[in-house]
Amino acid sequence: MNLQRDQAITAGINKILARPHLSPEMIAMINSSLNAESETGKSFKWAHLTLMTCECVSGVYEVALPGAIAMELAALAIDIFDDIQDQDHDDLPWRQIPTANALNLAICLSMLSSKAVSTLPDDRDSRLYLEIVQTLSHMWITCSDAQFQDALFETREQVTLDQYFELVKRKSGSLTACACKIGATLGGGSESLVLQLEEFGTYLGIMSQIRNDWNDFLDFEQKKDFVNNKKTLPYVYLLNNLKGNTAERFKELTQMNANGLQRFGEEEQGYLKQLVIDEGVAHYCRVMYELFRHKSMEIIQATPVPEKRKEKMIKLVKENV
Repeated sequence: MNLQRDQAITAGINKILARPHLSPEMIAMINSSLNAESETGKSFKWAHLTLMTCECVSGVYEVALPGAIAMELAALAIDIFDDIQDQDHDDLPWRQIPTANALNLAICLSMLSSKAVSTLPDDRDSRLYLEIVQTLSHMWITCSDAQFQDALFETREQVTLDQYFELVKRKSGSLTACACKIGATLGGGSESLVLQLEEFGTYLGIMSQIRNDWNDFLDFEQKKDFVNNKKTLPYVYLLNNLKGNTAERFKELTQMNANGLQRFGEEEQGYLKQLVIDEGVAHYCRVMYELFRHKSMEIIQATPVPEKRKEKMIKLVKENV
């Protein structure tokens, strides 16, 4: 079934790329970027979430294809902006070209996302088109502001856990909420059902970010989160719970980036790994992850649609471990 949907998504994207007379180089770069996502096991994950939500509401997914393609292109653009800001994921296509070109690629993808929405069939309500456009615009504004705040957090010595969760809600949560809202809207869901699935998407995004934060925190080879003072959940937890000499030592570790990454060597890495064990960081991250997973499961189970339609959404939450 996913293969059939992938083919429909690919065909839709190809039609979008053919319309604005893009240069061969830009088309090649867009396709390369989309293929890179597929190679990491994330084949059209944003489009699939949108289609899955539509199917949950209406029993069919095809009516949401334009919105799903718009969501996929927008999310890719946001990934590119994020990686440029964080200087992260050096192996991905958009990190292997000049930054100016990567920025233009992301801008182009964001505009193509709007083009995708315009392919909604003419017989669909114009109010529906406007609602999808507004949903995407709200997501862009919220994500951009959250990215801006995320960068500011890197320069702050103190960030509270409440501030962290609010940022994640606006950054990661708004993306998944947008996909679910678009799918539910195009599926013809009532206002209350759309809001319910939008909230489900928010919690799904938060729990995914918590998982990523924990998985990346001690990955010193591939990620630069800690040395760049990224206020991820493990970092913020330690920042707010360490006392005395341990807190001072942690502060010293967080300031090593100013003196060069090479100073953060095996000894420092070993100390941080032991600190994570001693302070129960993994346990805390797991508890918070399960809290938001429970909230998302509660919402989808209470959604007033036939049980059969919920199965994929429930499976998505169960397998998101």
